[in-house]
Amino acid sequence: MRTAVLAVAAALSLTATAAAQSKVAKSGTIEAKEANRHYQQGWDDIHAERWTDAALEFQKTLEYDPDFAEAYYSLGRAYMGDRQFLKAIDAYVKCREVYKNAGGQHFSNDLEMKRHLEDRILEYQTALSQARSSGNGKGTQTQQLYVRELQTKLTELQQAHDRSMNVSMDTSVPFYVSMSLGAAYFRSNQFADAEREYKAALDANSSSGETHNNLAVLYLMTNRPELAQNEIKAAEQTGYKVNPGLKDDVGKRLKQGG
Repeated sequence: MRTAVLAVAAALSLTATAAAQSKVAKSGTIEAKEANRHYQQGWDDIHAERWTDAALEFQKTLEYDPDFAEAYYSLGRAYMGDRQFLKAIDAYVKCREVYKNAGGQHFSNDLEMKRHLEDRILEYQTALSQARSSGNGKGTQTQQLYVRELQTKLTELQQAHDRSMNVSMDTSVPFYVSMSLGAAYFRSNQFADAEREYKAALDANSSSGETHNNLAVLYLMTNRPELAQNEIKAAEQTGYKVNPGLKDDVGKRLKQGG
């Protein structure tokens, strides 16, 4: 797990800190509220398969808040739905960069840091609410893992908000970002890049059966049936239901000697 520190440049007296905290807006800045409004609309458009409208909404989200990592991820989802795979790659790469750079900011005082955290908290609350509603109950394995990671991040931010001065933040890239980036590379026939990202996703969360499955497909496509079979077994061990057709194709290739 990668961590970084949100640092407050100057120490404040206890009295000043208490006074600053009392002024903190509990629901995020105006910009954050607008960003979240467009984010939610973007997901409404995705659910209706209005891919172009969704992309525009996520772009508006990022105009209000360029550090909204989940908006870049969602923008990638919209581009994937619209089969604009190169644009999806760009969005997912930017999402990855935002995650890697998170936590390295420096703030002039405790109030500024807490406002920053409140904007992030609002974003994850919105993303988590959307993800839960999209699951229609339990949802797929990937959806469940996605919700769990969002909840973990939200809890981390809320705990950080309750502390004063320097706080450590997880800056690792979530598995679903790397998995989605791998899928975008795969659809663009960039198989080496896809393989790298799928493996990064599994390094982040080896319980992702969908990633194991996707890697199995890639191995089959690149004439490595033994590795494909291993990934099918790994996917099934997580409880993921592998398409019988994929298993048959891998079996046939193995009988043919690769």
